[in-house]
Amino acid sequence: MRKRTWLTWAVALLVLAFVPLTIDGKPAPVNFKTELTKLADRYLPNYDAQQSTSSTQKRETSSADQTPIENIVQGKTLKKTYYYHFASDVSSSAQVAFEAAVATYNATGLVKLVAGNATDKQNSITFFVYEKQMSSANTQQGMIESGHGGPKIIQQTGWGAYTVNHARAGLNVAYPQQAIKQSVATHELGHALGLDHSTSKLSVMYPVDQSRTTLSTADLNALKAIYND
Repeated sequence: MRKRTWLTWAVALLVLAFVPLTIDGKPAPVNFKTELTKLADRYLPNYDAQQSTSSTQKRETSSADQTPIENIVQGKTLKKTYYYHFASDVSSSAQVAFEAAVATYNATGLVKLVAGNATDKQNSITFFVYEKQMSSANTQQGMIESGHGGPKIIQQTGWGAYTVNHARAGLNVAYPQQAIKQSVATHELGHALGLDHSTSKLSVMYPVDQSRTTLSTADLNALKAIYND
């Protein structure tokens, strides 16, 4: 019973740790690899490490079939073709990261991302950059927001009905070494295309940057579900 009480408090503290990092209701990819260890050492000194490892493996197994899908995309019929463009202030290094992410998704054959401007009735993605400084307390703990992105579903009903996604994906240039990376761009583009956060470290949609640039089987299955492949 005592062990369970410690675990409850630890979970509550982890939730609180994420709150300052939320954007549009979701935490963006962050770098805080030491934080979980610190919290576990401080609040769970007697917790069985083997049991913790087993729980992690169970979580990854349970999410292995399909990466979660953004709520607003679920049940929508979207075409696989997107037209993307860069905001005027996107640096060449950020463009390189985004283009690498585009190539990753195009290689799946499940979506087709084409450079150019979309009409109102076509899927589009805007790649952008922004600057957001984290508090000194967060940066000292290695908790850095590196980007954010997501879908914007527009539905026209009645005569000439259509459903499109006018999505956005951005990198936080306040921390170029952590944010201007292919892995972060791949994560944020995943959000734009409709993928939600995953509990599996094998997924590019894991909310803490693992420097992964290859989509997992679960990521591919989610794209198949969204784009009816």
